[in-house]
Amino acid sequence: MRFVHPSHGDAAVRLAYCTNLHAGETLPEIQQGLERHTVRVKEQLQESGPFGVGLYLPAKVALHLASAQGAGDLQGFAAWLEQAGLDPFTFNAFPYGGFQRDGLKVAVYDPTWDTTDRAAYTAAVAQVAPRLAGWSQEPSRHISISTHPGAHVSQVGTGVEIPACVSGLARAVVDLVMGQDDRGARIVLSVEAEPWAIAGDSAAMVRHLEAVSREAQELLIGGHGFSVEQARTAVGQNLGTCLDACHSAVEFEPAGDAVRLARRVGSMGKLQYSNALSLSRPGSNPEAVAALLALDEPRFLHQVNGGAQGKLVRASDLVDLQGDLAGADRSSWMDCEEWRCHFHVPVNLPEFAGLGTTQGHADAILLDLLEDPSAWNTTELHVEIETYTWNILPGSSPGGLVPGLVAEYRHVLDLLADRGWVRNDN
Repeated sequence: MRFVHPSHGDAAVRLAYCTNLHAGETLPEIQQGLERHTVRVKEQLQESGPFGVGLYLPAKVALHLASAQGAGDLQGFAAWLEQAGLDPFTFNAFPYGGFQRDGLKVAVYDPTWDTTDRAAYTAAVAQVAPRLAGWSQEPSRHISISTHPGAHVSQVGTGVEIPACVSGLARAVVDLVMGQDDRGARIVLSVEAEPWAIAGDSAAMVRHLEAVSREAQELLIGGHGFSVEQARTAVGQNLGTCLDACHSAVEFEPAGDAVRLARRVGSMGKLQYSNALSLSRPGSNPEAVAALLALDEPRFLHQVNGGAQGKLVRASDLVDLQGDLAGADRSSWMDCEEWRCHFHVPVNLPEFAGLGTTQGHADAILLDLLEDPSAWNTTELHVEIETYTWNILPGSSPGGLVPGLVAEYRHVLDLLADRGWVRNDN
């Protein structure tokens, strides 16, 4: 789904949802999920043109498709996507595999960016992505691949070191630069901040990406004969930010600051349009506190931050918040003006399960980005709806997934229409 604006020249917005919410571990499972869900969402929205896909390929599948043995499967999958009218313009290479399994939690960061396994996975996604996107020879477009900044903070000092993660990312950027001519498509490695990651907020991400950019430029200059200006330009074209609106909200970032920082280093790779939970005045709202704690589950991390007088108190997961509330830290949490929890909920909902949401924050980020396409450092803004928690949402059912996704799309489509962005698939 492509949108243009009469006042913004060649700039375009492309919209998709991330298929990690029905993550498959094999190629047949992935295709089955696309048939059961993505194609049906396309039909219910009455979309006849190319329908955007935020494609999640676990490492096992990506590495197979990138191998000589997988060439036939890659060709067949690309043909099927084209026949189904699906446009995979953005990819998620954060979870290595098993994303929808219980017990994942911090292991979602494994392997970390100091390992060859993480590099090989990302390189495989970068190799197959242009083959799956039939338009990949169009010089005005780019493919975005999102990834994490390197590791969870709990992994640092246990064999993982931040400088090694920076180096791993830098080498990956260099590989993208050097593979540009053979690959055709421009690929933006889009790094996302997440609470309790080694780059946990937008300001920390800027510092992290600056370090990655410096090292990547040095490698291009020293090892590949690039001039200073050539290296700076090349890295800026292939390194960027994945701004996740849920993560930004949990860190209590003003929307304008998050957008400004996301455009500071390299390209605006993509916006993960996502919605966090919010709880106002917890000290006088015991029912809402109980409702939030009841959402604890064994699959995903649900970091919680509490804001009070410009300062934050932090819990790495809902179970840790529960422990704090039973101990000496209770008063610090109960004195907060608001809590925000990293629990993705449908983006069209201002309230959920007796709690508020940060929908307004996500809307503000998107609308801010739409105002100034010249600052994207790309001709397209990739917008990916990322509510991957449908399988664990209270009251949800498999039959409700497609209508739920359609409602999410309609919310974003209304925002685009309100700001004058119109559908154009040319």
